[in-house]
Amino acid sequence: MPDKFKFTDADKAFISKAEHYCATAEQCRTSVMEKLLSWGADRALAGRIVDHLVETKFIDEARYCKIYCESKLHLQKWGRIKINYMLRSKRIDNHIIANALQQIDETQYTETLRQLAETKLRTLHDTDPYKLRGKLVSFLASHGFEQSEIQTVVQQLVGEGEL
Repeated sequence: MPDKFKFTDADKAFISKAEHYCATAEQCRTSVMEKLLSWGADRALAGRIVDHLVETKFIDEARYCKIYCESKLHLQKWGRIKINYMLRSKRIDNHIIANALQQIDETQYTETLRQLAETKLRTLHDTDPYKLRGKLVSFLASHGFEQSEIQTVVQQLVGEGEL
């Protein structure tokens, strides 16, 4: 371990658990800090351990954000707005978040939005096209997609009309 981090043998047990936690799935600083506190580490020790894990590359928030964006888009069908909000709630630097969001493939993003809209549209049985569009727009917005993207897809699927 680097000289600047002085840990006791008791502290090394927390480090070992935290390294294992980070090795099993990508983590951010906030989640590791919360986990260490739940294991009984005091705040100062948890902060030093998190700093150590960042330095040893067990925690890399840029890598975490990239994976988070990909998984939330493909598995949860979340848009950029919701992904951004959730990453900000984890207290990740805005610059890192913005960089990760820019790496989302536009074609895949639009296709995910379209598939989500088509799936939802099959469950809506409203005959009034305005109500139908309204429900679809509301649903897609709740998944965190941008209004301009939503309007484009909804107009392609439902037809023209004021959204």
